[in-house]
Amino acid sequence: MEQLERSAARTESIVDPMYSKGAYFEDTQRHSADAQFKADNFLKLFLRFAARRSMTLRSFADVGCGSGDIARLLAATLRQKGFDSIEFKAYDVSPHVAHIKHDGVEYINGDFCASDETVDVATLFDVFEHVPDTIEFIKSVAQRCKVLGLHIPLDYSLNVAVRDLFRSKLDDPGHLVFMDTVTALNLLALSGLRVVDYEYTFGFNVPSGRSSLRSKLAFPLRYLLARTSPWLLSKTLGGASLIVIAVTPRGLRDMNIAGNGK
Repeated sequence: MEQLERSAARTESIVDPMYSKGAYFEDTQRHSADAQFKADNFLKLFLRFAARRSMTLRSFADVGCGSGDIARLLAATLRQKGFDSIEFKAYDVSPHVAHIKHDGVEYINGDFCASDETVDVATLFDVFEHVPDTIEFIKSVAQRCKVLGLHIPLDYSLNVAVRDLFRSKLDDPGHLVFMDTVTALNLLALSGLRVVDYEYTFGFNVPSGRSSLRSKLAFPLRYLLARTSPWLLSKTLGGASLIVIAVTPRGLRDMNIAGNGK
């Protein structure tokens, strides 16, 4: 595990100029409608893990925070749940983040991977699929935390493949890698992480998931598939993502987590 930490020679991530120059977030509320949905799903999984481990949580960083709403919601809820001394930071390379103000969260315009920051927990909500050299990016974030929480879109579905939507997704929302459940979990293992828990989330339940006539017509079938087999939904119609809790090499040493992740 120590070798994995030493192997990342680069200390900062490669970022497309459309993010660092602010073009991607010309609308500073981009994706903010989904913030509560993502925060709730993460907290359900994370709080269960933290209780099981009797985890002490003093520092938290949301990396690629976008509109900043997820960070605000996470910080408020975690403090309500007893983590009242937590120091919460939110990073984004887009310059708009410097103008976001919420009590209890420090917003930083910068690359977390180029910082000297180390935290107990870091989160990547729909972030790493936008970054070239994905494994090195995940490793770089993981070097700076003990636990990594992720929300991962599952774009590799029959619906997307048959309609050849991969090309359009390269432009909007700027995805560079396309995953299904197995690919996502394998990618995290190859990045040196120990996945301890995951659950499916269903984006068709949030406003952005029902924004088109096609998605509205598909909603009933997606709902039935989600209740029957989330994996089958993710592979056919799409509309599913993963929330993942993973422990980093540093976390494995410090938290003494056994092979079963408990």
